[in-house]
Amino acid sequence: MIHRILVPLDPSPYSVSAMKYACEIAQKHNAEITGMVILDIPGIEKSIGPVPRGALYYAEKLEEFKKQEAYERIENLLKTLRETCEKANVSHKEAECKGCPSNRILEASNFYDLVIMGLETYFHFETREKPGDSLVKVLDHAITPIMAVPAEYKTLRKVLVAYDGSIAASRTLHHFIHFANAYDFEITLLSSHDDMDAGYYYLKQAKEYLIVNGLTNITLEWTPENIINALEEKYMDWADLIVAGIHSKKGILEFFVGSFIKHLIGVAEKPLFLGQ
Repeated sequence: MIHRILVPLDPSPYSVSAMKYACEIAQKHNAEITGMVILDIPGIEKSIGPVPRGALYYAEKLEEFKKQEAYERIENLLKTLRETCEKANVSHKEAECKGCPSNRILEASNFYDLVIMGLETYFHFETREKPGDSLVKVLDHAITPIMAVPAEYKTLRKVLVAYDGSIAASRTLHHFIHFANAYDFEITLLSSHDDMDAGYYYLKQAKEYLIVNGLTNITLEWTPENIINALEEKYMDWADLIVAGIHSKKGILEFFVGSFIKHLIGVAEKPLFLGQ
């Protein structure tokens, strides 16, 4: 079961979508949502940069202005959280902190069952307009499963689980069971493997494990194709959620280059349930 859900908030449609997904999941699990807002003090200070001689007063005023503007946005985010949770009739808390967004999210995530955040993140909203790299940094180190969501919310019904028998995929399958047992999902287990017998061996083992844990309506699919090609050709339009494991602990950039996860995040169309 999912008991505690962490939703880091930023001023973007992705964050609004994350709140809606969190409310759906909280309703299913009778869980509590914590909306987390972060004042990026290091980012504000860095954006001001070196101060010329005699300009310290103006630099301090600029920093104070940026902080005040950020506080106003933060209050609007919390107001949206309250309204969204109250409309869905789910329990929620609010958490405010200062510092580097990815670090604060990682520290907090250790005490939650699920983190929900956007496929694009704008936690550095005080200092930049483009999306940041917070999702990348959180994925690289988090022990808690991450649900990364697109800007548009859609009810979860059909789930594609990419499973290759690896440790990362198996750990993610364990996390997914705790998440999925409150739903009545239509699940497709997909293996991309050059050996059909090996592919189906892993799929059958995974299916048996899901069934023992109360999940039914499971279809097995094997493909010799590259999993990205198979996804695009057959499953991207079908799935409401894609479940996958992250295979590298050596750094996000390593698995990010040319990987399945990179493709899924880059497309930014489907919610992803990611673990490692």
